[in-house]
Amino acid sequence: MTPEYRMDAEERIAKYLNSQGVDGIKYMQIEQTFDDLGHEVHIWNIKTKTDGDWWVGEGENVPMNLYTQNEYFFSADEAYSFHVGISTRLHARSAGNFKHIIDELPLDLEMVRSISRRLNAAALDINDISAPEDVQHIGLTCRESMVELAATLYKSHEDIFKKEDIKAADFKNICRIVIGLYASGKRNSSLRKYCRSTIESAWDLSAETVHSSNKNTPDAKICLLLTCTAVSLIENLYFKFLGYDNEIKCPNCHSLESDVYESESDKQMIIVCRQCHEVVQTLSEEDKA
Repeated sequence: MTPEYRMDAEERIAKYLNSQGVDGIKYMQIEQTFDDLGHEVHIWNIKTKTDGDWWVGEGENVPMNLYTQNEYFFSADEAYSFHVGISTRLHARSAGNFKHIIDELPLDLEMVRSISRRLNAAALDINDISAPEDVQHIGLTCRESMVELAATLYKSHEDIFKKEDIKAADFKNICRIVIGLYASGKRNSSLRKYCRSTIESAWDLSAETVHSSNKNTPDAKICLLLTCTAVSLIENLYFKFLGYDNEIKCPNCHSLESDVYESESDKQMIIVCRQCHEVVQTLSEEDKA
């Protein structure tokens, strides 16, 4: 690593941390560099005065992201392993490999597909409700789907949950930890509260629906909607964690869609809004590097 790269990386990391609500940096140093995938990924050790300790992963042609040292990632190796997964996800995202919001959670686990099948089947069953037990069956399907989601999340972050002494079937606490992991920092404190409340409501209503003989078709629909929302919340929190919050936004029309062109006059790269054609950003040779 050249001195120029180090200075530029430190500046970019400071700006990134500030954008995530992390201030008061008192120590910033590369903890470990990994090159087993053919390119260098640097894991930085960041200590702050008030916001705790963090790992930051970055490198050339590698996205930047931060991970808390205080609760979830206790070593540079753990942070690197997770960062590799994020880099792979971002690469797939840039290739346009999106799924329908309920089709598949972005956790690379095959069993998640059955959650989608289960919930879509329940949506069809609502059209054939003729007795209270049919409503109870919808509630049971929703509950089983959330149990399966909890098991999936548990396997994805098993070391974290073992350290917290959380069991694989503890849906509420598993989601609480995952929400804190995917939406960390001060700027997401309200979002964490809203997500926890919605997900816990989905779990509680499914239990109520299973054990009540007084529910009707609208109750079954509400139960299913809340369950699908719980699944969708986890998915979209993960997308935020991947870096959606740092996407380029046009200052003129606020569009998130843009194209990159090379200027013929000075060979600079310019980012142009796809909607209003405003020049959003100009990249110098140093920025491109």
